[in-house]
Parts: sequence; structure tokens; C-alpha cells
Amino acid sequence: MIHNIKELLQNAELQQQIKEAANLAEAIKIIVNVGAQKGYSFTQESIVQVVSKLMLEERELSETDLLTVAGGLQSFTSWQTFFGPCY
Repeated sequence: MIHNIKELLQNAELQQQIKEAANLAEAIKIIVNVGAQKGYSFTQESIVQVVSKLMLEERELSETDLLTVAGGLQSFTSWQTFFGPCY
């Protein structure tokens, strides 16, 4: 199914329709309808799952990103910047 959706999303006309959609729900309906015209039977839920997965594949978080989000890593340039001057 992912392959079929990727194939659909290569179409410039479909890409334009999605860009012009008023919201995400409308964009998903467009994908479902175009898929049906091509003989695919996508549900709105399956489209959401696949698009979410494709977005995650596109931007996987690094270990540093995960630590930062989890609060396990502080960004600072030096200990002095972090703690202030030590006299």
C-alpha cells in the first residue's frame, strides 16, 4: 500500500490538489478519491497511517534529538555559560 500511495503522490496534478486543500481532512479525501480512480481501495485511516510513517522516515530523530526532547541533554557552549562565572 505504501508503494501505491508513493506512486500517487508523484503526480504533479495530485500534488497541486493537495496543496490547494483547505485542511488535512480534505487532502486525505482527495488522495482516497484519486486512489479509487486508479483502482485502489484506501481508507482515510490507512492514508493517515501511511503519510505519518512517510513523514517519520523523512525525518528520523538522532540520539541527540531524542535526548534533548526527553530533557536528558542541555545545550550550552561551556560550563561557564551554563553555571555563570566561578570566582
